[in-house]
Amino acid sequence: MTLIAQLTDLHLRADGADPFHDPYQATRDAFAAIRALDVQPDAIVLTGDINDHSTSDYGPALALLHAAPVPVLPMPGNHDDPDAFRAAFQNWANFALDHLSFTADLGDLHLITLETTLPNGLPGLEARHLAWLDTQLRAASKPVLLALHHPPFPTDLPHLERHGFAGRAVLADMLQTGQIVRLIAGHSHRAISALWQGVSCSTAPAIGHGLGLSFSGAAPHRPMATTPGLELHHWQGAQMISHTVSLPR
Repeated sequence: MTLIAQLTDLHLRADGADPFHDPYQATRDAFAAIRALDVQPDAIVLTGDINDHSTSDYGPALALLHAAPVPVLPMPGNHDDPDAFRAAFQNWANFALDHLSFTADLGDLHLITLETTLPNGLPGLEARHLAWLDTQLRAASKPVLLALHHPPFPTDLPHLERHGFAGRAVLADMLQTGQIVRLIAGHSHRAISALWQGVSCSTAPAIGHGLGLSFSGAAPHRPMATTPGLELHHWQGAQMISHTVSLPR
């Protein structure tokens, strides 16, 4: 079996203005919950927004993440500073030369991560990302777990959909090859699941603050108090079963 823990949207801050709970403590609580499992995950995949806009200093994040009970694979989000992120985590993952995507073999799965924050700050994938993904898929000899920060699939939430997702149609075609057995993402700050192009997709709850829920787009999109959590993705050789773990608040 292969077990992957997913943490996302830590939003570690330098200004002390944590909206509702301490994300450093929530991360430590996540590590404690993982450590207490009777089967340890092969790795923790961090699907972006490790830091908040209030800081580009990854020193505190590195000190925190070094205490993780299993290896950590960090991905950037739209709140992360790309240059500072690459410098901080250059020894944690083998990043592509011109973007912060990478791959890793995790047990019986091949992890492919994609950086999804474009230079203009909007979500999506450029031709270079998609060409790189095509190369990685062709080379993969195991079932693929695809991880992104922004969900490319429809979320039913106007505040997440308002900017669209560049390259969505090309990515949708790639999902139909049958190699990708699961797509995971962050950014939504809540657990969402969907079947998109025949692939099971999900986002994970945030370690940091929650975000308001509005199906019409009329309600303000702003931080709110929610219970932090993480996802556990269990690949059993023919199917992926996922569990949401709630943490203390």
